[in-house]
Amino acid sequence: MAEGDVVKDRLDDGSRPAQARAGGYAPSSAGGAPAADAGPDPAVAPSGHATAGRPHKAGETPRAARPFRIFHLSDVHFGNHFDESVWNYVGELARRERPDLVVCTGDLVDHGGLFMLAAAQQEFKKFTDHLNDWNRKNGSERNVQFRCVPGNHDCGPWGNLKFRPFSTNFGAIFGAVPIQVPAWMPAYLQYRRSSFLRRCLHRVFQTPALYAIKWGTTLWRFFSGKETGFNVPLLRSDDPQEVVLVYLDSNDAMRLATGNVNAREVTKLKALMLNLRDDTGARPFVPRVALLHHHPLPIPEASIEEGLTSFEPFLVLRNAGLVLKELNRCDVDLILHGHKHYAAFGRLGYSIDHHTEGEIAVLAAGSGGVTHSEPGRNSVNLIDILETGRMSFRSIHFGAGGGAPVHEISRGKKEIHGVEMHKARVHRRAMERQGQWIEKVTHAVGVDPTGVAVVRQDVTQHWFERPGPAQVVPVVCSVSLGRVSHNTIELSELSKSAGHQWVNRPKGPVRLVQAGIDVGRRLTGPAVDYGYQYKCFNTYAITQWETVAASEREALHQDDQQPRRPRERVPELELTSYVVRAPLRALVFKVQLPASEQALKPFMQVMRWSTYPATPLDPYGQFHEHGAPGEWVSDAELTAHESANLIQRGDNLWELNVAYPMVGHRYDVRWRAEPARLAAPTRDSTRSRGRTLALRSALLDVPTVQANVTALREWEQFFRDALKSMTSQTGALDDIEIAMFSYDEARHDLIQALVLSPTKPYLIPRHPLVVPLGEGVIGAALKRSQPVMYVDPLLSGSKHEAAYLYAGEEDTPAGPSTRLAGTRWKYVVAFPLSSDVAGEDLDWGPHTTVGVLTLSSARVDSGLVDLVGQMIAAPPAAGAPAAYGLGDPRAEAGRGPGRSPDADVGAGADDWGASEEPGDAAEDVGDEKRRELAGELLWSYANFLMLCLTEDPVPAGSDDRASLPNTA
Repeated sequence: MAEGDVVKDRLDDGSRPAQARAGGYAPSSAGGAPAADAGPDPAVAPSGHATAGRPHKAGETPRAARPFRIFHLSDVHFGNHFDESVWNYVGELARRERPDLVVCTGDLVDHGGLFMLAAAQQEFKKFTDHLNDWNRKNGSERNVQFRCVPGNHDCGPWGNLKFRPFSTNFGAIFGAVPIQVPAWMPAYLQYRRSSFLRRCLHRVFQTPALYAIKWGTTLWRFFSGKETGFNVPLLRSDDPQEVVLVYLDSNDAMRLATGNVNAREVTKLKALMLNLRDDTGARPFVPRVALLHHHPLPIPEASIEEGLTSFEPFLVLRNAGLVLKELNRCDVDLILHGHKHYAAFGRLGYSIDHHTEGEIAVLAAGSGGVTHSEPGRNSVNLIDILETGRMSFRSIHFGAGGGAPVHEISRGKKEIHGVEMHKARVHRRAMERQGQWIEKVTHAVGVDPTGVAVVRQDVTQHWFERPGPAQVVPVVCSVSLGRVSHNTIELSELSKSAGHQWVNRPKGPVRLVQAGIDVGRRLTGPAVDYGYQYKCFNTYAITQWETVAASEREALHQDDQQPRRPRERVPELELTSYVVRAPLRALVFKVQLPASEQALKPFMQVMRWSTYPATPLDPYGQFHEHGAPGEWVSDAELTAHESANLIQRGDNLWELNVAYPMVGHRYDVRWRAEPARLAAPTRDSTRSRGRTLALRSALLDVPTVQANVTALREWEQFFRDALKSMTSQTGALDDIEIAMFSYDEARHDLIQALVLSPTKPYLIPRHPLVVPLGEGVIGAALKRSQPVMYVDPLLSGSKHEAAYLYAGEEDTPAGPSTRLAGTRWKYVVAFPLSSDVAGEDLDWGPHTTVGVLTLSSARVDSGLVDLVGQMIAAPPAAGAPAAYGLGDPRAEAGRGPGRSPDADVGAGADDWGASEEPGDAAEDVGDEKRRELAGELLWSYANFLMLCLTEDPVPAGSDDRASLPNTA
């Protein structure tokens, strides 16, 4: 089962018995055990029911939690009409279905005397004790509870009149603060099976004793200053946390079994429900279920089959309209009732005002203890509450009794509310809790072929009902690769014109932005409109190899107990996402995917934070997963529902429209990354890959590097001479520091293996720098297989994302130093180095890149400017790529054919030159072409470094050997 999938019912049809016998709770092997779900595997949920928001340990595979199950029965009628065989079947059914809560919606007894109600209470206690013993025997610690409301037969003699002392007996036995029933009080079945004489003695002696206890309790409460009545409360504080139960006594002023709910009591319910929003954890979001006895809606079967049209007032609540209105205002999901011994289900749509449009479901149960001649009038309901808050039910109909075997007739499963109605209801609950909501968010992401993204977000009508800590709306954005380029974080034109200001905008490139927008006025006034945009550098994987490496690196950090990132990567897939942090009515998610040789067919997926809604809100009253326990898990049901809303609007432009997206959920648009891009068909890709791995290991192996110190120093002198020959400024390149970063396959980091500096006598760094996958110009060079240049923003005069260098210490495994002094360097040029230096066809990509060579200078007037002067003379045009390219290694002479200009990494990048020899071309081209060819030549000299670590990389007879430096 996929992570986050909704738990589905599993019926064991092969083990379904046909009937049950009277005579007590039958063992599971006895014939006649009722049909039931097989239930969850104890190995999956050894601790019993997993509540919504159960945190998972790091590295643990999330499993779908067992649903919270309510066993609903009604109209048992302990008394003259009671059938013991039917009751025994109900008991066996409950044992097989393993409920967490048992509710009875009235008519527990035939006559509401104190003795009969006490006997019923003891019988239901025995009922739940049996279930709890069975749970413990099977390794579960679930504690089954029992809840009920009074029916007309529980409030007076024969169920037709209500008067004292009968009217208070039910509250005295089943109320929130009941009397203490003596241990000698028999359960109903024990009383029923006694002889006639013993039954008479029970009645004669125990009834006065019970009334004495009742009146004595009343006097004690009176003198103690406590509530003396025995009323049924609207809400109880000791109910299970997975559901909110509303208890309604529908027997107010009862005459001839008619139903009526006290209007003053039901109008108090709204205030009590509003208090739920201040509860901690998931309590404000759990389903709300009302219990009452009489019908809030007519039962068609009763009128048609029994001809009781003239007696319909006896079936329906007299003030059903008021009750339904108040329950709708309180956002009650479901009403459970009984009374007429007919199972029925219906949904009532309503629209009281703009904030309470929706529907309420009504579910009735048949009798759980009386024999009926009509098949199917005996029934119980099983209501499953999933960890997502959605509900479904199954009505189990059974028949016979009266001496005949009881058998199941039918069962059916149905959702209580559809997905759209569930989303709207969760939206209202989130509004109550967070005190704010947003009318519409337009979130647009444009991804270019280099892995750079431009993100724009416009928020329309952000309403606040409660004041926040300041006149600031929070802004949270994050990436899992690369960084958010701080220089590019800007307000939209709408926000600028409104005078909005940034608060806590980051001062450097970061993975997580936690800032705010000061709107300049109190938030509880009119709705606020605002927007912003930013760019992400190296954020998106451009090859399948990178997705695999990023996924493995994330798993490595989870094993090291590093903080989880806001999104989880999947090999071969890339994604962009939007996290819903405040109640939102409409989300428009636009994604511009990069051009690709293969047609991209994105799909959407909904992820849910595993501990939401138990996750605490941040100081601004919004959902915030960073630093909170939990992880993202797939919500298969919402994914299937929303997938049809992802439509194509143009070439590689896709749009996702979601109504009422749910807080604590992440909406992903995913697509398959391209495989490694081939510059030309390879003759021996296996050999190329093996050579790459060998060279990576050699660079990271200190003894190997030490054994080649002489060759490396000779290469350094050769390379510096080549640099000096490319600039006309004397001494302009004397301060250049050359460093080699080798890719570590195990850690998926670039490790500094060599440092060749005029001021440092050592060649192997004492504290190697570590650059995580995708970070800065070093990671960009590896990602794109293309040289990349960094220019200090103050020198470039540009907010372009190329003005960014990795300088962070976060998100790296414990080990060597990870800080690269970004404020020190004014210019950095990064060259990816390949193992293919012998003229073979090139299988080019990060998977065959040995590492990255960097040239760094701290001088403002560095000679590096002369090499790439045109690239820093002016800010790049809009839509330019994330870094300045210096030349295409795939088009280098003797290295394989070049690509056509339309296959380059992005608009605005320097096109790669033709394949003619640099010396011949330099005489016929201008300064721009000369710079381009100088970049190619510089790249060629940089790749000669690989020859210092291999014995004989050039095949015999190659003409390239004469042009290589001496490696002896």
